[in-house]
Amino acid sequence: MKLRTVIYSLLLATLCMGCGGNLSMRQLEQLEARMNDAPDSVLAVLTATDMPRRGEARALYALLTVQAQDKNGIDVTNDSLISVATDYYQRKGQPLRRLQAFYYHGLVYQRSNSHHKALLYYTRALDFVPNVDTPYPVGLLYSHIGSLYSSVYDHPQALGYMEKAYRYYELSRKERLMNFAKQDIGRCHFNMHNFSLADSLYNEVLTWSEANNDSYIMYRTLNSLLRLYDATGNTEALDTLLDNYPLEAVARNATAYGIIALHNVKKNDKAAAENAMARAWKLARTTQDTTMLWQKSYQVYKVLGYADKALDYYESLYAYQDSVVRITLRQPLIASLHDYYHSELDLAKARNLNYRYFIGFFVLAVLAAFVILRAQYREAFRKKEAQIKRYMDTADQLRITLYDKEEELGRAAATLQQRIASLFKEQYNLLDELCTTYYENPKDEQRSKHIFEKVKSVIDTFSSDEGYAKLETIVNESRHNVITLLRSELPKFKETDYRLLCYFCAGLSVQTISLFTKEEPEKLWVYKGRLIARIAKSDAPNKEIILEQIPQRIRKS
Repeated sequence: MKLRTVIYSLLLATLCMGCGGNLSMRQLEQLEARMNDAPDSVLAVLTATDMPRRGEARALYALLTVQAQDKNGIDVTNDSLISVATDYYQRKGQPLRRLQAFYYHGLVYQRSNSHHKALLYYTRALDFVPNVDTPYPVGLLYSHIGSLYSSVYDHPQALGYMEKAYRYYELSRKERLMNFAKQDIGRCHFNMHNFSLADSLYNEVLTWSEANNDSYIMYRTLNSLLRLYDATGNTEALDTLLDNYPLEAVARNATAYGIIALHNVKKNDKAAAENAMARAWKLARTTQDTTMLWQKSYQVYKVLGYADKALDYYESLYAYQDSVVRITLRQPLIASLHDYYHSELDLAKARNLNYRYFIGFFVLAVLAAFVILRAQYREAFRKKEAQIKRYMDTADQLRITLYDKEEELGRAAATLQQRIASLFKEQYNLLDELCTTYYENPKDEQRSKHIFEKVKSVIDTFSSDEGYAKLETIVNESRHNVITLLRSELPKFKETDYRLLCYFCAGLSVQTISLFTKEEPEKLWVYKGRLIARIAKSDAPNKEIILEQIPQRIRKS
């Protein structure tokens, strides 16, 4: 008691070191380390503090609280708290904590008789066993899975898990738990009618309990031997048991008194039998107790000769057998659920792995697409820059051309150049301003794009129908009505051919004509040669006059 007081004081000191009402991970880990030594003190500290708000500290707090409640004999049947732990530990965390979270979640469901849900969480906990180095919690897990199968009368399955529990208790060097497991193994053999094995195991446990003065295990073992000798009809062994141990050490429940009542009837001690049966009914608490007493009452009153009473108890027992049969028929279902849950978990793992592969491929595909799009964007950007530069360079050439024509205006009378210069004067002034601004800082991307759009607008004005019509009028008036002659004498020419020849006759540079026609300068030389050849081969009456108006040499810049 003093040791627990000291430990409790240490835990309270640890609590005082925290901030506010929450425990840190380091403090929770200290509580976790003291769980087996002082679970009552751990529970006191946990209930005196608030649950952390997030992260593993919150999950560990929930796990330790449920664990401490279990070790203090508090049967929790609500899973709201342990769900906090399993929600976190199903994704990450230390293997031991993950196993314990699902183990205690299954235990909560087992205590609320939700066997299917309990098996689901126990099965999930089994996945972490290979990575857990501490054998004790693994032994607890196997022990409770065994008791679950035993509760639905699947004794072979229960035996396998009880034997595993014994081996893990042995590894953890917990001798008392080893004897509990040995007793459970004996009960499985008893239920499977392996009576000699059950007898041997029970007596081994009884010998240990006497040597270690463990009254609780002794009582449980004596009670198990009482049932064994009653089931096998071993009257001699039953007499020896009742002679060697006081009645209060053997009979503490309804079943034990029912067995003693039948034993006394067989010994012709009617008073002792009736007294024992009366005490049995007073101690009956569960359906199993009632069922056992129906059977014993039927046997007792049958021996005593009370046929009506014996028949009543037999009918009650017979009715209950139907429910037992239904539970027994569920054995294959429970066993198959275990395999089903394992298969589902394996499938979930496979899906999760495939999902990870899918995410990996998806990320790679996105990266590849990004690289490709970036390369395409850079290429498109490069082309756009080249286009902007070409427009600006050509626009500058147009500016120079118009400037030249304006210079000629001062040296000559109202010539073709003068009239063209006048036509483009307004646009020339804008081009001059834009080109000057552009060439001051051609690397300014935003400004370059803005200037480019304005230059493009100006050039579109040059090449519009209205702009072209004015230019054609000027060319006709200055060059012997050449375009009109072309249209009348060569009607098979296309509109683009007429316009191209008009630009040539106006004396514009190839770069300027390229902007108006959206054709490459190299192609314009080819088109010009073809048009001149077509005119020369035609039957047009004034083809010589037309050819004379087309300059034979056109400036390249």
